[in-house]
Amino acid sequence: MIKRALIYIIFIIPLYFVLQCQSRTDMFDETAVKGLPVFRYNIFRSLTESQNEFMLNIHAEIPNERLQFRKNDSLYEASYTVASAVFEGDDTGRIPIFQKTEIRNISENEYRATQSSKPKYHHNFKFKTKAGNYTVVLSFEDENTGKKHTVRKRFEFFESQDFTVSDIRMVFWTDDNDFENTFSDLINNVVGKEDSYTGALFEMFSAETYPDFELRYRIINSSGKVVYDDRFEGKIKDRLQFQVLKIPLENLTAGNYKIEMDLSAGGKKFQRDTVFYLRWGDLSLNVSSIDQALEQMLYIVDYDSIKGVFEMSEEMKKEWFKEYWNDLETSLNLKSNSLMEEYFRRITYANLHFSVPHKEGWKTDMGKVLCMMGDPDEIQSYPFAKNQKPYEVWIYYDLNVQYIFDYFAGEHRLRN
Repeated sequence: MIKRALIYIIFIIPLYFVLQCQSRTDMFDETAVKGLPVFRYNIFRSLTESQNEFMLNIHAEIPNERLQFRKNDSLYEASYTVASAVFEGDDTGRIPIFQKTEIRNISENEYRATQSSKPKYHHNFKFKTKAGNYTVVLSFEDENTGKKHTVRKRFEFFESQDFTVSDIRMVFWTDDNDFENTFSDLINNVVGKEDSYTGALFEMFSAETYPDFELRYRIINSSGKVVYDDRFEGKIKDRLQFQVLKIPLENLTAGNYKIEMDLSAGGKKFQRDTVFYLRWGDLSLNVSSIDQALEQMLYIVDYDSIKGVFEMSEEMKKEWFKEYWNDLETSLNLKSNSLMEEYFRRITYANLHFSVPHKEGWKTDMGKVLCMMGDPDEIQSYPFAKNQKPYEVWIYYDLNVQYIFDYFAGEHRLRN
């Protein structure tokens, strides 16, 4: 239904016009992996009150929209298995030193709930470890489809020192006067533009003396520009001390950012960094910039009808954007945000798979066809075609149409 609706909208604009559109770049988002039960996760190292022990934290969740639901009488049901394992070194073929598996069954009364971008459950695994090298393997398997998505991440814990600093991770909290009892980790480092209390958390461990510390941190946008720079001094008061770096959300626009921190204490220097993704809470996670999202809509909206929007304030652009997609989906009797999510999923998937030097994937011929037509029913690849350049064929059986892409000058181009 979503594919047919998008194709109906897109064919209002001639294909030739669409292939001539020029747009700016987009940012990659992991949620675009095709056809798998893609989940959000965060794996990080933290400290304990023991000088020789560390904590490996594994947080994960999967939204309903990434699972396959089946109708059983009046209910919609899904089931998945999440498995985590920690291995010494790089050899994941051996018996893990830590493993945990959980099975979750989900029942929803309404179809709309099965398409929610919010998770039903959160999974938190913790593992105490000593210094050394470790590999974490985390996977989700959709029991209704048998499809599995797995991620691997390698960590190194260094020998403990008298003073040390943990990794940085993104957190939010509900009570500014009681941080330690009200904070929670942000899965996938996605921050809502409307959130009140958000920051980057790390821990400092001091074995014997409690030294003073000097700290500087910078927030850098996706263009490499420093958009916030702060520094302050403090004193270690406890053996294990939390420190949070507040994020001035009111001064930042939606986008992708990196935090870089330099800390000096006890004659030692430490550098830590992390990334976070600032999003409008009610828009797709694939929309990192409202300006880029509007330009990417030139595939489905005539330029003359949208050019005035580019002169609006960011808040007015967002309201126009939401109203456009809401009106469109209401007219087609679709659930809220379903078309928007699908369209920008295609944008991000194209950037991941079809990008070439000096051109983002959604600007390529393959990317443009994917954005307009959706995932092909069949792909026929001919990398060693006799007496001609390599080429690929995308077939859409329901629409009785196919597209042929010739490989030329480093990219696949649509054959005339």
